[in-house]
Amino acid sequence: MQDPVTEVFKHFHETGRVADSEQIIRGHINRTYLVTHEDTDGKLRKFILQKLNTTVFTRPHELMENVVRVSEHIRSKLRDDDKRGTIRFLRTLDGALALDSPELGFWRAYRYIDNAEGLLAPETEQDAFAAGVAFGRFQALLADLPKPRLHETIPHFHDTRRRFQRLEESAAQNPVGRLAECEREFDRIIALRPHALRVQEAAEAGIIPERITHNDAKISNVLLDTTDRHPVCVIDLDTCMPGLSHHDFGDLVRSICDSEPEDSATPEKTFVKLDAYRALHAGYAKETDAIFSDGEKALLPDAGITLTLELVARFLTDFLDGDKYFSIHEPKHNLRRARAQLVYGEKLIEALPQMRG
Repeated sequence: MQDPVTEVFKHFHETGRVADSEQIIRGHINRTYLVTHEDTDGKLRKFILQKLNTTVFTRPHELMENVVRVSEHIRSKLRDDDKRGTIRFLRTLDGALALDSPELGFWRAYRYIDNAEGLLAPETEQDAFAAGVAFGRFQALLADLPKPRLHETIPHFHDTRRRFQRLEESAAQNPVGRLAECEREFDRIIALRPHALRVQEAAEAGIIPERITHNDAKISNVLLDTTDRHPVCVIDLDTCMPGLSHHDFGDLVRSICDSEPEDSATPEKTFVKLDAYRALHAGYAKETDAIFSDGEKALLPDAGITLTLELVARFLTDFLDGDKYFSIHEPKHNLRRARAQLVYGEKLIEALPQMRG
């Protein structure tokens, strides 16, 4: 079927017609459309229609249960004049959370959020502050989500110890003969394992609690108001599941406070943008101060180290395995990513006293 949008949208909206649809080329996993719908009263409304990639998300029904529970709980806590603050999913005409069709695929729909936009990277310290506020508020609003526990749709996603074990297994097996090219990086990352494990060890010791985490925390997953750039809504909830608050804050530090791109070819230029860190931390702490334990607060500066070094282990593992997981744009792309993030992780360790301050 060349254009399934009209056919699919009929399962979510009984009356009216699809007046226009446009594919949004932004994410790399799901297929996304902006749909303009005209109801029988002539009123135009916008919706987002997405076809989930069930090769990547192998448990789509559990995923939808998670994201709908999370979004509806947040919505129940928002003021009546602040309903842009979460995604509002549509159910199908028969009450299902998504359309699961052998012919059409697995589709979901939600309301378009007006007068809001995402950024690929922060342009000012205020943007970093806004990202911290958005994800801190996300934590605070979900702190009292009733049981049952959310589905763990990607088991062991941020199991740092397991990520390092997988790296050692790949190095021992050396399946495609690449170990000699990255032996120096392998030795450096293994030496830094104690720094990477601080957050996980604190969780295992009961110092920090399990929470609900987004697991893809970056400024591009925050919608900012187009008028004053205040944070409106956290989006892209597909990896939302049980985890540690430090997983999200660490991802924000990794993606916002690095002076160089994730795959920089000149990692020697890398430094930690401490002004951005201060702004990010201020926004995050503003929203979480009342709910976080002293142990959680004390370990926030370590979170960026954990997430950065964990990603180095993942990049190196994929390079050793023959580039089976991450998309690459050149033969040694994963190795370049690993080298760049390894330097950034080392810079974060050097900056730790300042971040703690």
